[in-house]
Amino acid sequence: MVKMDQFLRAGVASTALLGLVACGGDKTAEVAQTPAADGLECVTIPEGLYVFENGKFSSTVSPQQPQAPEQVTRASAGWVGDVENAFSAAGYTWLGFVARENIGVVTGVAPDEDTKRRALEAATTAIMADPTGGTEINLVVDGISVAEGEPGPGVSVAALARGGISQDACQQALNETMEGQKIQFPTNRGDISPVSMGLLDAVAGISMLCDDFNVEIGSHTDSRGSDEYNLVLSQKRADAVKHYLEEKGVSTEQLTSVGYGESVPLDTADNAEAWGRNSRTEFKILRRP
Repeated sequence: MVKMDQFLRAGVASTALLGLVACGGDKTAEVAQTPAADGLECVTIPEGLYVFENGKFSSTVSPQQPQAPEQVTRASAGWVGDVENAFSAAGYTWLGFVARENIGVVTGVAPDEDTKRRALEAATTAIMADPTGGTEINLVVDGISVAEGEPGPGVSVAALARGGISQDACQQALNETMEGQKIQFPTNRGDISPVSMGLLDAVAGISMLCDDFNVEIGSHTDSRGSDEYNLVLSQKRADAVKHYLEEKGVSTEQLTSVGYGESVPLDTADNAEAWGRNSRTEFKILRRP
């Protein structure tokens, strides 16, 4: 048994304790006090940094408290490291860069939307100005999140680029990218709204990394309008997405566009909420025949 009077000193004592079990126990817990036979106290103290004053131990720092880094730790080598250094030189020390094949993803967490916009513009300029990046990177994807806001559309593209490529990994990346998101179209029209282009850039990046598989673009409408009208509208929208992805560098042979109209609803109710759920674009990773 370790008695408290063995390591207390006059005044305030500060010490780092690594999972010390002072009462003979075998696990750490909340500070527990147990009377000893001679009137002294023994304690069980979990890992952490403590101050003793006024007859009590108190924790000064939580050992599990995450500390947000002020900037990205630069571990990249070669031209990718040069690009990240260019980000820092431009004042964006919190930006990172992931490159695989001809896809580049700018990563990091911006304090607000305006800073994100300016950082992405500066990052894209730096990538294209690099002798290697300017020739090898065909698509720059926005993977910048906003603090206490939306994650960047390319967050899952960066994760896929860092890991292994498989059918499941590709489908998961697409599912995560589209989670809570929609490709926006004006009402009763087949042209893509500009607000969805960053999202589709992420889909293009995933498709290009997953070029051993086919990608089905499935467009769905709500139940308003005739079956024939909705079939035509959904096909126009699926074709518009396919054309956009092709322009970004996805192989035509890899893509299939299918308009399902209103035939595969997620919600069979006839109200605005159901209409919003049912009008959607889905992406499926398929093995090649």
